[in-house]
Amino acid sequence: MPKIRHSYQLHIQLCDIKPAIWRRLVVSDCTNLAQLHRLIQAAMGWSPRHDYLFEIADQRYGQPNPDWPEDPTMDARRYSLGQLLQGQALPMRYVYNLSDEWLHRIKLEACTPLPSPESLGNLPLCLDGRNACQPDHGSDGANALPFDLTSTQARIQALARARTTPEARAETALA
Repeated sequence: MPKIRHSYQLHIQLCDIKPAIWRRLVVSDCTNLAQLHRLIQAAMGWSPRHDYLFEIADQRYGQPNPDWPEDPTMDARRYSLGQLLQGQALPMRYVYNLSDEWLHRIKLEACTPLPSPESLGNLPLCLDGRNACQPDHGSDGANALPFDLTSTQARIQALARARTTPEARAETALA
């Protein structure tokens, strides 16, 4: 019997910002954390130019420092949401730009069985969001565009289509 795949509906909110800046994404349970990082970047309108890390159940996931053998960070390419969450709403944090520490809270809102393997082709999705993000390139945010679901979904779909590039394959090779 084939394994039943699941979709994970995630609410991602940038912490300590008023009014709240958030996005609601639906991704596959086989999405690894490196891929999730790129999806969050696309949803927020950023480009993945800074380091990042996820904290899930007191473990750090990101890009381990090869020059620091004692680095406790686990390789984000090796771990999928399905492996780590197993359908449970564990506390998750995402930090983008480690020098500025843009902290995000990620909440698993729903874990839903997919009706067929073909359903994976419809993911990822951005369902909703609120408010513009400050640009990630040193601006004060005065020129930030308001949240637009259509353009956000277009960025996410472009990223999903680009999974066939060598860079994207490298992100999934270890998953």
